[in-house]
Amino acid sequence: MRDIQWRAWSNAAFDESKATGKPVLLSISAVWCHWCHVMDETTYSDPAVISLINERFIPVRVDTDRNPDINARYNMGGWPSTVFLTHERDIIVGATYVPPDDMVKILQKVSNACATRAESILAQARGFRAELEQKTFACKTGKVGAEDVEKILATIRSSYDRNYGGFGNDYKFPLPDVLAFLLFSFERTREGRDLEIVVHTLECMLRGEMFDKVDGGMFRYATKPDWTEPHYEKILGDNADMAFVLLEAYRLTGRDEFFRTAMGIFRYAEKTLMDAKTGLFFGSQDAVESYYKADEVGRKQMQQPDVDTAAYTNSNAAMAKAYLKLWRTTKEPQALDRALDIVSFLNNLDRGPDDTVCHYYEDNKPHSFGILSDHASLMLANIECYEAISRNEYIEAAKDLARSLECFAAEFGGLYDISAARAHERGLTRSNIPIDDNAIAAIALTKLCRLTGDQSYANRAEAILNSQACRYRDYGIAAAIYGMAIVLFVSPVS
Repeated sequence: MRDIQWRAWSNAAFDESKATGKPVLLSISAVWCHWCHVMDETTYSDPAVISLINERFIPVRVDTDRNPDINARYNMGGWPSTVFLTHERDIIVGATYVPPDDMVKILQKVSNACATRAESILAQARGFRAELEQKTFACKTGKVGAEDVEKILATIRSSYDRNYGGFGNDYKFPLPDVLAFLLFSFERTREGRDLEIVVHTLECMLRGEMFDKVDGGMFRYATKPDWTEPHYEKILGDNADMAFVLLEAYRLTGRDEFFRTAMGIFRYAEKTLMDAKTGLFFGSQDAVESYYKADEVGRKQMQQPDVDTAAYTNSNAAMAKAYLKLWRTTKEPQALDRALDIVSFLNNLDRGPDDTVCHYYEDNKPHSFGILSDHASLMLANIECYEAISRNEYIEAAKDLARSLECFAAEFGGLYDISAARAHERGLTRSNIPIDDNAIAAIALTKLCRLTGDQSYANRAEAILNSQACRYRDYGIAAAIYGMAIVLFVSPVS
């Protein structure tokens, strides 16, 4: 049986599409994604599907973790994402998981449409892209203040599930940024309900099935409102952020179970995800239901699920932050050493165009440059290391990263998700201004101003925050970290 002739995302693939008149079939997958594996084993192993794809399409496959810029533009609402594109990289139509029989019908329909209505398909796809870009640029800027923080908090409180904790009444994601913001709000205002929301949520998660009671660590999300029937993948960044939240909740409440669960995350990460040679942590571990449903004895007889051996800059920066929190909690020197080792290793890697940091480190070298999430996260991690030990190398590294941050500059003061150089290299437009990464950059710049006395950093932070003033409501509770950035910016220096 023939395999699908997958190409990488490249100019060559789209040139081939233009030359042949064949549309591109883009598959966005993830090494940890259960339904991606299912689609590979069913749909993409079906002879009729394979034949149609190879004959009538230019198939392109990308990994979502290694290609967050592609995922940000083409994800259809989950993984896998199955997206049909023109040679101009515009979306024709898309879906998530597609079973084999349905896939055959879609492939035939898209192929026939592109063969008989090529120009109208191109025009329709261009119009869809233009409409999305117009929405981004229609919102220019505003002026943020304390009232915006209260609006974000009100949205979070109204989304709270009083029965089972967490937010919403369907699938349950841990949302550590939201929990961290509530704890931050409680400490600032002593508003008891914010702490109660976090404590109740953590209690319900611990009663449910979100935490691996054998190997440690946290699963990605639960499919039931009571935190049961999880999807079993473990993502480093999620675990790092949750370890921070658990330690902060422990500090504020003294509840030992929160501390023990956090320590379970660190033990899991060090045993399963840590690269002893570099001090970095790998990105994720696969979701293998049969393994995670087994007890401790059963697991010892099974092979552990696969690990993604890429060490991502943004999630390693989050791990450094968690270790700094652990050090402040326990005064354990090894926790401090782990944080400093992570940040120092990332600081010393080769940089890309415009002095941008790598997205991931694998096979003894850095890969993929010019992504805002990595740049902003590493800048903040350096500042947090300096706050911990006052070593100049970290504040100087943060200043360097602040200077090169401008390669992400967007109109009206915000920051695009990718640099101009990366956009050119990848054939992507720049219209995505992610609120979470912009907020991280604003937090870092605000702190940098207070540590150095250089007002230009605060001015840049203000411009970033103001650029999101008319956008943050669209994000709902996902604007939590933006709210935290506003609080930090408007609060007097302590």
